[in-house]
Amino acid sequence: MSGISGIINRSGFKPDLLKGMTDIIRHRGPDGEGFIFRSTDEQLYCVGNRDTIDSIRMSGLPWSPQSTIQELSDVVCTMGFGHRRLAIVDLSSAGHQPMSYGNNRYWICFNGSIYNSKEIRNELQELGYRFISDSDSEVVLAAYAEWGTLSLERFAGMWSFAIYDHQLKEIFLARDRFGIKPFYYWFSPDGSFYFASEIKQFTVLDEWKAKMNPPRVYDYLIYSFTDHTDETLFADVFQLPSGTYFKSSINDIKPDKSGRIGFSKWYSLKREPFKGTFTEAAEKFRILFENSVREHLYSDVSVGAALSGGLDSSSIVCEADRLRMSDRKSDLLKTFSSCSVDERYSEKRWIDIVSEHTNIDAYCIFPEMNDVIEHTPEVVWHLDEPYQSQSALLGFKLFGLAKAKGIKVILNGQGADEYLGGYGQFTMSRYAKLIKKFRFLSLINDINNLRNVRPVTTLNILQGIFFQILPDPILRFAGNIRSSSDQIKKLIDFNRSELRFSHPHDLIPVRYQSVPEISEHLMFYSTLPKYLKWEDRNSMANSVEARVPFLDHRLVEFSYNLPDEFLEKDGINKRVLREAMTDLLPVQIKNRKDKMGFITPEELWVKRDNTAWFRQKLEEAVEVSSGIVTPESLIYFDNVVNETIPFDYTYWRLILFSEWIQKFQVST
Repeated sequence: MSGISGIINRSGFKPDLLKGMTDIIRHRGPDGEGFIFRSTDEQLYCVGNRDTIDSIRMSGLPWSPQSTIQELSDVVCTMGFGHRRLAIVDLSSAGHQPMSYGNNRYWICFNGSIYNSKEIRNELQELGYRFISDSDSEVVLAAYAEWGTLSLERFAGMWSFAIYDHQLKEIFLARDRFGIKPFYYWFSPDGSFYFASEIKQFTVLDEWKAKMNPPRVYDYLIYSFTDHTDETLFADVFQLPSGTYFKSSINDIKPDKSGRIGFSKWYSLKREPFKGTFTEAAEKFRILFENSVREHLYSDVSVGAALSGGLDSSSIVCEADRLRMSDRKSDLLKTFSSCSVDERYSEKRWIDIVSEHTNIDAYCIFPEMNDVIEHTPEVVWHLDEPYQSQSALLGFKLFGLAKAKGIKVILNGQGADEYLGGYGQFTMSRYAKLIKKFRFLSLINDINNLRNVRPVTTLNILQGIFFQILPDPILRFAGNIRSSSDQIKKLIDFNRSELRFSHPHDLIPVRYQSVPEISEHLMFYSTLPKYLKWEDRNSMANSVEARVPFLDHRLVEFSYNLPDEFLEKDGINKRVLREAMTDLLPVQIKNRKDKMGFITPEELWVKRDNTAWFRQKLEEAVEVSSGIVTPESLIYFDNVVNETIPFDYTYWRLILFSEWIQKFQVST
């Protein structure tokens, strides 16, 4: 796990430029740093800096630093990789990066973990490959040397990396299937290409100017959407999309008219419907889940887990505890949770049930209003872009606690909701399908059972079904007449910027109708990408690696192809997971149907504890946004506090928009 950075500039640059990009993300890798540079005369220089420990310099490895970056100050370079190391697997000097393979032909700057690297290593050794380290980074290099771009299909894990082939003068950039690890890039006005793990790395560049990207700012302010495209809220800064790669001669890298590189898609979910019974599906799910958790536990440092008391995190904790017991681990698994002194907002009683059922050492944070005041600017800085809720703050605090307890790897349940139907998002699609098949009795029975689980009106059901049945043009027309975003549209002055009315779903190439389409929509274009971003930044801000066992691609692909009713039926979501965990989970957790989500008592903070602070921040937003946020937002806020209108979180997006502008000095 680490932070990466890179520059390709045919006109030449000085090494200090890359050093600045790497220094600013020291939090992503405090255990070491290294650089590889290619000079104008095509010489390679492997160098270190202050955090390159002596044992690495003295190791004699092919990728050992030959000198310091200061000694290279007069060399003009055309390419460079920078790396910050968070040591997780192979803690020795051999795990140092940038790393080389094949007599220094291939060089890699790698961020992530390949969980099946042992199996790939064994296969490559049978083909004659030899390895110096136990690092998965070296396996990636050898796999690329053997299979080229097809090597990506063999990896199970999370990654973003850059490989330089010195013989062919080519660069290869790649990102994992679901975009768990980040990869950003930017072209400067002179055509120089920069890439990074975090957007803030571009802020050290002289040519960089933080400018607002109006269409994506619009999506954020109006619809609370981010990360649904490869664009960011910063103009001209893009992400390499999940499941894509880019390969090019380093002399031919240039942007298209939109400022993008010509990436290729190497991964997408495929439909191969499962033909077995529900019991068989649950048995297969359990096997895949156990294998995923086992692989995600592999580490040379201590591994802990996030525990919310819900089905997903509890399944991971119980499985991890079972595997550790079978491996005769003597120390207890440490878990980390967010709780509240106000029981209406607390999951502690569920967390306690899991604690009593397992052999774990449980720790909790108890967020307070003062945490919002103290940490919001810091969280905005680490996330690079404004977020949508206090959930991001909770994550930041939780990973901070893990770091304080000496844990460098945390397993969490991110991703399961999106493809297992965690919040009832599949219900109306299933109902529409039953109508199309004239299965009206099944529909009525399902609705009656649903109402035994959660309150839902006939009007809600009819609206939901019509949404699934009506053609897209009619839905768009109806949405333009009346929308839940109407309120916030009155709080934004669209004449002060290039903001334009549109709907972010228009940019997403997947419809939101069938269950598989909804899964794909949520996983690649709406909720999951932003949650993964929060997870990455919050964990790495505290020098902790976050791992997501539910996003093992084999588990995702299997679940994606299950019949709809295996995932949700009669108001019961995640049916296959519940059945698979029957003998593992406490029965109260297995049967739980009232999961809150990652929440805070924010309404109390706003209305009771510190109304003045929130209002002051909103006044600040009006001032610093150059009028984009209008004074009417203050009237709206007062109405929320006075309960004249229902409580919502619009005010917080406006405040965070202001914090982002100030923190990154964004031109509006």
